[in-house]
Amino acid sequence: MAGQTKPQHGGFELEVGKQQETNIWTSLKVEQLNVAIDDGYKPKSTPFHDGNPNLRKGNIVFEYTQLEISEIKRCAKDIVYFANNYCTVMTDEGLQTIELRGYQEKMLRQFAAERFNICLASRQVGKTICSSIFIAWYVLFNFDKNALILSNKGATTTEILDKGKTILENLPFFMKPGILKYDVFNSKFDNGCRIIGQTTTKKAAIGFTIHLLFMDEFAHIPHQFINTFYENVYPTVSASSNSKVIITSTPWGFNKFYEIYHAAELGKSEYVPFRIDWWDVPGRDDEWMQREIDNLGSEEAFNRQYGNQFISGSSLLLNAASLKRLQENQIEYVQVEIPELDEEELRYNDLKWHPNFDLYAEAGEDTNYWLFSVDIAEGNGGDYSVINIFQINHMALEDLDKISSPGSMIDFFGLYQVGRFRSNEHTVEEFAKVLYVLAYDVFEQENIKLLIEWNVFGAELMKRLESVFPQRNDFDEESVVKFKHRIDAKTSRYGLKVKSDNKPIFCQNFKKGVSQNRISFTDKDTVRESKTFGKLPNGRYAGQNGNDDLVMTSINASEFLNTVDFTEYVEELYDLVDPSIQDKIEEILDRDLRGGNLNYDIYDLV
Repeated sequence: MAGQTKPQHGGFELEVGKQQETNIWTSLKVEQLNVAIDDGYKPKSTPFHDGNPNLRKGNIVFEYTQLEISEIKRCAKDIVYFANNYCTVMTDEGLQTIELRGYQEKMLRQFAAERFNICLASRQVGKTICSSIFIAWYVLFNFDKNALILSNKGATTTEILDKGKTILENLPFFMKPGILKYDVFNSKFDNGCRIIGQTTTKKAAIGFTIHLLFMDEFAHIPHQFINTFYENVYPTVSASSNSKVIITSTPWGFNKFYEIYHAAELGKSEYVPFRIDWWDVPGRDDEWMQREIDNLGSEEAFNRQYGNQFISGSSLLLNAASLKRLQENQIEYVQVEIPELDEEELRYNDLKWHPNFDLYAEAGEDTNYWLFSVDIAEGNGGDYSVINIFQINHMALEDLDKISSPGSMIDFFGLYQVGRFRSNEHTVEEFAKVLYVLAYDVFEQENIKLLIEWNVFGAELMKRLESVFPQRNDFDEESVVKFKHRIDAKTSRYGLKVKSDNKPIFCQNFKKGVSQNRISFTDKDTVRESKTFGKLPNGRYAGQNGNDDLVMTSINASEFLNTVDFTEYVEELYDLVDPSIQDKIEEILDRDLRGGNLNYDIYDLV
């Protein structure tokens, strides 16, 4: 190697000479070169882009080992393996290997599998690093693809790009992409892929062929041009069958992000929703929540920051602890074949049950008691008609101490969801038939009560229940729960009338019941509605996403706990309760001076 200073590593000199002749690099040669450079060696050429040893020059010839080929294949197939084994992030302590949380692994797998994704995320859940991992993985293991990263402001776009560059720069050399261009907002690689970063404007992305469109903090894009921007950019991406769109954001009002996310939740679009709540983050338990509430000054402030609320000025009805428990216990309800409904040729695709609920073993058992909370709509594709089915039962042993100042054993029994019917296509007549068959043919009719929200459709439903199946109609109006329709009313009437003056009271009673686990629901759709139900800025209680029929029937059901019908059912059930539960109930009643025990002996009073 005439004219070149001989390095200290004689073996490496031979390798360099061979490399210059064949122009083939390997991981070993790159490692040896880096060692030599550290020792002061100044080569005429390197496999590095702009002399940066963290960047691989584009279009060099590289010879891979079988192990390297195997790792590349594995990473290309499994983004989570790639992230956990090869990705790094810069922290205050320096460069750290990434350890994905469970929800981050699920999110990355969904991003890799689905074409259209939309993610609603609480604050400080690691959304940005997941975005960066996915973008880096996408451009590494594809060919001739353009990835466009957009956000509401340049700083956010830069943060995503910088984290992605940190990942790429710290990969082992054999996995690094070959760099052709490496600017702040525009990088191009020798596999034909590009990463382009922009802030969102009306004309952003126009003129590009886009294969991956990644839009971060979508809800915070200025409303002045969000619709125009989205209408311009979406057709560009959707025209390609192998393109992807990923939208991530914290919520901020009823805007375009809300519209897309809500449609995805209802299954009305190709977007697949993904939600990250504060309690998904390890270490964020009830103690953490209470500390944050104290630091922020109120639970409403906590909900604004962490509650995934679309209107920051609204206040969720259920507290953070209740929402966390509901999220953890939610389950996908399942369909069950019901011959009685099939015989009447009734549609019941929207009738689902808890997977552990054995309908035909439980429904006809004369020692079980049930509440059907019913709300009916017009059935023209708008609001939903709902039958929310609860079993009346004692509370779990671990929940009994949650009842403060109990008045009697009645207070230790509650409502536990086992099934629900939800449809916006059934007419009043069809809905009445479904309700009748369930209540009087499938369930033990002597052991059920119907709580019907009393409005125009509720009154019509009563008439239809009396007339459906006239040749065998066993409808008994006494199975419909009665309530006072006015505060000053002297008598009770059929149905529950929900008005502006009593709805807040019903909501607070429901909130208390849920916090005590005295009212329990586990259906995913019911839980989803409960997570967005609260007081809106106009003072009205409603669901933020516009659909609250399932949660409202649950709220209405809470009023059944204050009726004579409920008391009578509990008195029938109490003797069947496990003795350990009875002992605990009586212990609590005895020690509570403000309470009492209705299971007393008259001679004890004397």
